[in-house]
Amino acid sequence: MRLNRSKIIIFLTLITADIGLIFLALISAYNLRFFSFLTSFFPVTKGIPAFVFYQHAALFIVPLWIFIFFRFNFYKTYFIPALDEIIRTVQAVTIGIVFLILATFFYREFSFSRLVFFVFWATSILYIFAFREVFKLIFRGLLRNIIGRESILVVGKENEMLKIVLKRNPHLQVYYSPYDEESHIEKIKNTVSEKKVNQVILTKTNWSENALLSMYDWCESASIDLKFVPDIVQLCRGEISIDSSLGIPIFHLKSISLNGFNFIFKRIFDVFASSLILILLSPLLGLIAVLIKFDSQGPSIYSHKRMGYRGQTFNFYKFRTMVQDADAQLEKFKAMSERQGPVFKMSNDPRITKIGKFLRKYSIDELPQLINVLKGDMSLVGPRPQVLWEAAAYDDWAKRRLRILPGITGLWQISGRASLSYEEMIELDIFYIENWSLGLDLKILFMTLPAIFGKKGAY
Repeated sequence: MRLNRSKIIIFLTLITADIGLIFLALISAYNLRFFSFLTSFFPVTKGIPAFVFYQHAALFIVPLWIFIFFRFNFYKTYFIPALDEIIRTVQAVTIGIVFLILATFFYREFSFSRLVFFVFWATSILYIFAFREVFKLIFRGLLRNIIGRESILVVGKENEMLKIVLKRNPHLQVYYSPYDEESHIEKIKNTVSEKKVNQVILTKTNWSENALLSMYDWCESASIDLKFVPDIVQLCRGEISIDSSLGIPIFHLKSISLNGFNFIFKRIFDVFASSLILILLSPLLGLIAVLIKFDSQGPSIYSHKRMGYRGQTFNFYKFRTMVQDADAQLEKFKAMSERQGPVFKMSNDPRITKIGKFLRKYSIDELPQLINVLKGDMSLVGPRPQVLWEAAAYDDWAKRRLRILPGITGLWQISGRASLSYEEMIELDIFYIENWSLGLDLKILFMTLPAIFGKKGAY
């Protein structure tokens, strides 16, 4: 495989910077603890220790932290969004600090300051995150104009997900071959040579085994990396790994990212956040319930059966925004639905009450679903739970939405709400499931309020 100059420069820059920043953070922590305003709040009672003890600790810290950074792909994935970057940095540095504190229990010759370690944790996060954001800004220009980028040739039918992923990496110069048949192999080879390509990616090609082996042999002899994007990726994006346990490489379909620790972490966050919101908004919720009772007959809270996680049904709560017998009237209006597919949506639904129109416009009617979140039926972020007759019409693709807890808000709620087509809604929900991260959840939550007050697609 041909070593690419931009990759080498990026790797050496990042690892050298990280080593320097770890030392700088430790020096800063030491000086802030013993020679700054912190001494007014946390007086030094046992004298100021020599920095040499912390220098000795750095000999343990640096290799350990660099190893942890490797495990978190700090030197493999460089150009990720800032929110994901800060989350990754906090996680890696926190693990590093935990190991450092554990190591001090076995070192009896000197008692390290716990406050130094806390400040070291904070300054490390600040320095490493800030450097990476500045690095991204500078290197985007340097890669295009001075250093040069790694060249990739994509051969085969278009894969939209692959295009999105490649666009996120400014260190890559991507070319798309107009030739994708095995009869055009020589033309493809000429393109590789002309463009000085480092990697060839084959997507959805119908080449014979002999043609693939021939292309592989040629790439290997030319020190070019050959990669494949199989058709199954279209169905299971982000869920494939290589299993070599049987002695041969086999594609392994992994479970989605929202399981195990990720599921538990997301659940803890949901319970904490929904409890806090319910406490803060309880006076408003009480007032809305009273106004609904004055506006029309019927209960203030509307309960309806919805389909959720793995096809399980649950009682879904909303503030009532329609007349009391709205469900009985639904059959009369189904033919007037303004959205294609197995879903009903009507902009001027005559069943909606006066206060119901206001509640729907600003999605205030959704607030009781915080109770569903506490009960474990829903999450703050996820695909919307569907009524049973809509879910019964799902095809296999749409059923993938049922693989995680449904949510109060999600990608399509911040992308147009009811103005999106049924197919666009499903695509956005599947993208969320296959690309979940804490950063993505936080982005969706932060963008939900602007989407609500923008009122696009709200009815």
